Amino acid sequence: PPQPCDDGLPNLLDALAQDDPGEINRLRRILAIENPSCFQQHFGHFVRHFLDRLHNTPRHINLHLPKAGGSSLCSVAKEAGKVQGLPSHHNCWEQNHFYPMWCARDFSTRGTWQDCEAMDAELPEFIMNENYLDYPLCMQQRLYSILIRDPVDRAISHELHLEALKDNGHHNMHKKIFDARLAMARMNYMTWALTADLVGDDKDRALEVPTKMHAQMAMDTLSRFDFLLELSVNLRCDAEILHFMGMGDQVKEPHKNTDAGVAESEKHPPEKMSIYTEWNDLDLEVYHYARRLMKADCDFYHKLLKSGWTNKRPSEIIM
Repeated sequence: PPQPCDDGLPNLLDALAQDDPGEINRLRRILAIENPSCFQQHFGHFVRHFLDRLHNTPRHINLHLPKAGGSSLCSVAKEAGKVQGLPSHHNCWEQNHFYPMWCARDFSTRGTWQDCEAMDAELPEFIMNENYLDYPLCMQQRLYSILIRDPVDRAISHELHLEALKDNGHHNMHKKIFDARLAMARMNYMTWALTADLVGDDKDRALEVPTKMHAQMAMDTLSRFDFLLELSVNLRCDAEILHFMGMGDQVKEPHKNTDAGVAESEKHPPEKMSIYTEWNDLDLEVYHYARRLMKADCDFYHKLLKSGWTNKRPSEIIM
């Protein structure tokens, strides 16, 4: 719903900075989309809190949706020195908790941490979660980001990748488990990854089937994330996001995984695209919502960089 715009908003933002920084992200985006005049009125306050958060929260969790450019982002993070303490041959995931679905491990055996402080202390400065998001979000300790991609293209590419790994003998997954993971890859994976930990019990999270309710929960979570990226769609915005993430501004083309047997060109007949569109109805809804958020974000980042305020301390910004 539209957000109120009054003189009490700055005090609200100050309180949220301590208690719920994700809500500041949500308010900034919703106001920018639904009440631009209010957003403009309080632009300086949102800038101050944004820069203050980057300064005080340099550590980072990225929710990696397979086949959305994660290898490229991991490479940039390694070059920036953000990934220390993991085996050099690894991508940017930690093996006891954030392992990818092709590792043939039951998610019910997934490791846990006592609290956010314990999680933060154990992980490197930048880490990629290769399965589902943990709740509650540890936004006092970490920035949160996600890489997204058109859900139909992503699902087809993910399926091809899993099939190629199986054909090349890269895993010994039982057929029943592989078929379940393949179904996840094909159908509303983004919604599942964003919400699996919010519902159900301690059973294998791979059994969770997203519903319309999960899509709404996923959209709310995305609105609270610090950064949303869709690589190679808006290169200027990609560079600005990487700048704010402390990773320079060199954008790499998404990795194609040709070594795993995935063709460079992913062209498919209309009937196949129609089936995958139906299978990813929830993800498409979440994706289009995310793109609205990203448009507001890109406008905000660009205006902020042009303002010259990034060279100031947050406390020096004049409202």
